[in-house]
Amino acid sequence: MVLCDSIGRANPNQVYQLFSKTLDLGTKGKVTAHFHDTYGFSKANSFAALQAGITSFDTAIGGLGGCPFAPGAAGNDSTEDFVFMLNEMGIETGIDFDRLMDCVNLVKEMTERRLTGHLQQVRGGNMEQRV
Repeated sequence: MVLCDSIGRANPNQVYQLFSKTLDLGTKGKVTAHFHDTYGFSKANSFAALQAGITSFDTAIGGLGGCPFAPGAAGNDSTEDFVFMLNEMGIETGIDFDRLMDCVNLVKEMTERRLTGHLQQVRGGNMEQRV
């Protein structure tokens, strides 16, 4: 089951409450979180879901994506930003960060869309500079 905030309007308190209640129901199967960054809350919402006990997250390289039903909604939570945050918190993801950044560079070359991940903005678009 994937619980989504497709328009990026939820706040961390709402996310924590929803995911806590969902897990308290004894839901069978994996529960996955999916957030958009319209109001800049995707990382905080992901952290709130993590605190509630969620371990599966749906993200997109460079924050690509959107919602056809919500004009103006931002793209998905950026995979590289999310993995970077988890790494900084000492949470093991099993993801090779350098290879992930190679994928980001490849996607950047292959798309005409502007990638919205924060690591690119911080690094001035120079993704060769590693963390």
